[in-house]
Amino acid sequence: MWRMPATKIPLSAVILAGGDSKRMGESKAFLRLKGKPLVELVFDKLNNLFQEVIIVTDRFEDFAYLKEATITGDILCGEDKNAMRGIHAGVFVSSCDASFVVGCDMPFISMSLIKHMSTYAPDYDVVSPKVQGHYQPLFAFYNKSALQVITPSLKEKKFKIVALYPHFNKKIITEEIVRFFDPHLLSFHNINTREAYLEARQWINNDEY
Repeated sequence: MWRMPATKIPLSAVILAGGDSKRMGESKAFLRLKGKPLVELVFDKLNNLFQEVIIVTDRFEDFAYLKEATITGDILCGEDKNAMRGIHAGVFVSSCDASFVVGCDMPFISMSLIKHMSTYAPDYDVVSPKVQGHYQPLFAFYNKSALQVITPSLKEKKFKIVALYPHFNKKIITEEIVRFFDPHLLSFHNINTREAYLEARQWINNDEY
C-alpha cells in the first residue's frame, strides 16, 4: 500500500486542465468522484508527493481555490489547444529540473509507480511507461532539457508529442515494471467520455479503487 513519503521529492508535477472536454460535453476537471472534483483528487495525490504542483489551464478562476497550486496558461499560443503546448508550459514554468505530467481526468494514478519513475527523471529527457506497445506521454516525466526538442516542434506547428520520442534521451518503463506497481493499469484510465466516467464511479462503488 502506498504511504506518503516523509519528505516531498524535489521535483514538480504538472496537471493538464486546458482541454475543451468536447466528448464529455462538460468540464472533465470538475466531474465528481468520492465527493471531489477529478482535478482535486489528482491534485491532492500529487501535492502529497511533489515539492510543487502546477496546473496548466486557460480558466484561471475555476482553479484558484487550489491555493497551493501554481496556475499557468500556455506560453506558446496561436493554434488549437493541444497537449504538447500544455506540457511545454508546465515544464517551462517549473522551478525544478524535471516534472511529472498527467491529465486532470486520470484519478487512478499509482503513486508508487510515479515514485519509482521519479528516480530516473533527473538523468533523462523523458521517463515514460510503454504499455501494450504504446508510450504513455500524459503519464510521464519531462526534464527541462526536453524543451530543446519540444519548443521548435511547437513553433513548426507539429503537435504530436510521441512523434518526438525518438529525439529524446529517454527511459522506458516496461509493462512488466508498470504492472508490478499497477497490476490493472488503472493509472492510464482517463475519463474523457460519459461511459468512462460511469465506469470509474462503478469501480469506486465496488471498492475496486
